[in-house]
Order: sequence, then structure tokens, then C-alpha cells
Amino acid sequence: MEPGYLFLETHTEHPDLVRCLTLDRMPSKEGKAGAAVRYIARFTDIDAAQMHVQNTLRHALVDINEHIYRVDLATAVAAIEADELKHEKVWMDDSLDSAEVKSLTEDYQSKHQRQDAAWRLVGMFALGLLILGLLGVF
Repeated sequence: MEPGYLFLETHTEHPDLVRCLTLDRMPSKEGKAGAAVRYIARFTDIDAAQMHVQNTLRHALVDINEHIYRVDLATAVAAIEADELKHEKVWMDDSLDSAEVKSLTEDYQSKHQRQDAAWRLVGMFALGLLILGLLGVF
């Protein structure tokens, strides 16, 4: 469990793609050769953070080795912000619409809550069957 920085990068030649990278130190806000860092967050467990982002954005994955997703930047930021792992937002590009990011973050959080409730219900059902089995009902 190592701390680190997760950051989102966009490129001028590929406006519909977002790259999600990690570093153990604070990344520079200037990208390389047309790339620009647009969002930075610090996580206490950077490997878990990257796995969570991968899971949330899996349907938009373009290249797993390069961590590139076909998703708009606000959605990618919201996916990170809604993550339940301990983290803090370090920096976000001023050109991003904060209201849109907040709305998308709330949508992701609601989805997580619905999924958690469904799994709790499955667990309670299984526990009920186990108890009934132990009581000899089955």
C-alpha cells in the first residue's frame, strides 16, 4: 500500500481521449509534446486507486497498456472524485465545469450506493438461507 498521485492527461491531437497515469511524486502540470495534465489527486493507496478507475471506466477503455480511455474529461474526473478510497484533490484545470463534475460525481456516488445496497440484500438473503439450513428447515 503505497501513496501516490493519480492524474489525468489530455492531448491536443486526441480531444476525445483521456489518459490516467500514476506517479509516486507530484506530477508537473506541463505535459509532453502537446499533452496537458488536467487533474491531479493524491491517494493513500495508488495501486488500488488505479484499479478502481479502471473498473469504473472499463467500458471506455481504448488501450490498457497506455491507460487511455475514450471518455470526456469531466466524466473521468467524476469517476475519480466518487471513489470511496481515501484521497484528496490536489489540482483541477480551471477550464473544467465544476458544476458538471459535481453532478457526474453525485451520479457515480448514487450508482455505488445502489450497488452496495443490492449486494447487502444478496448477503442477507444468503445469511437467511444459512440460518434456515442450520435450524433444519431445509
